[in-house]
Amino acid sequence: MKKTYKVGIVGLGVIGQRLISAFQKNSNVQIAAVCDYNEKLAKETAQECGNISYFSDYKSLLKIEEIDFVYVAVPPAIHCEVVMAAFQHNKHVLCEKPLANSEQEAEAMLRAAEEAGLVHAMHFPLVYEKAFATIEEHLQNDMFGKIKRITLKMHFDQWPRPWQQTNWINSRKQGGFIREISPHYLQMIVHFFGSVKEVTSYVDYPSNPELSEHAVIAVLKLEDGMSVLIDGIAGQAEKEEIAFTIHGEKQSLSLLNWRKVKLANRGEEWIEIEDSALITPKGNLVEQFIKRLNNEQAFLIGFDEGLQVQRILEKLIQE
Repeated sequence: MKKTYKVGIVGLGVIGQRLISAFQKNSNVQIAAVCDYNEKLAKETAQECGNISYFSDYKSLLKIEEIDFVYVAVPPAIHCEVVMAAFQHNKHVLCEKPLANSEQEAEAMLRAAEEAGLVHAMHFPLVYEKAFATIEEHLQNDMFGKIKRITLKMHFDQWPRPWQQTNWINSRKQGGFIREISPHYLQMIVHFFGSVKEVTSYVDYPSNPELSEHAVIAVLKLEDGMSVLIDGIAGQAEKEEIAFTIHGEKQSLSLLNWRKVKLANRGEEWIEIEDSALITPKGNLVEQFIKRLNNEQAFLIGFDEGLQVQRILEKLIQE
């Protein structure tokens, strides 16, 4: 009989709420407690989860001995503080991206995880989507041929978007679309193509030093010499579009707006691939995390990969 693991959730904003249903659907996970600085939200969420314990201070949640792991979904500037405290209380950690708010914090978090011998993983949702699995298969089968370039387009008519009106998402300290959006794709670049050796970045910041960027143009150089072009802008008259494109000699693939996949053979038009024709992903994050807790083989993105992403992120931001 498999063990049931108890999770404590710290941070109940838009992102934190998304994994609650995933935890509830897994028979080997029980949500034991929730925490948010907004006590009213914490109480409401606790009631929805079956009248479980709730707190406005994460330190109180971490004192619950029966909690096996903590899901950290607070804003990035607080990740390090909460994660380090969780390790000190001998809790495994599942953390939102980006890993930290600086390279130094990310290094300390990875070091603490390794020294404690605890499971550490990050929530990069694209990893468990069909698009990721499809890209992986195309690379393994050399369907692209020689890859000429990778491009990442992040265009927003409004930032923050209407559903993202928080007190931090547009702050220069921890917000902006570079920190919020690009890590999803930087992770794929690192995972599939290896280390980034050089970053050249030009960022357009507003005159108000408290606010996040308006635009970025950047070039990443990979260890094999390949270039990644990043084009990000906010506030232009155009519908939001995020496009991650791998340009190959034989075939190119574009992941549009998170889930739509288009392919183009050499000299041909782009064709959208039906969802049913995409590759089935490797389970889901919660399943894989529980496997790792059971000392089974699991597909997780650890703090080590999170640190690589953080290093690129900090060079991109360059204030």
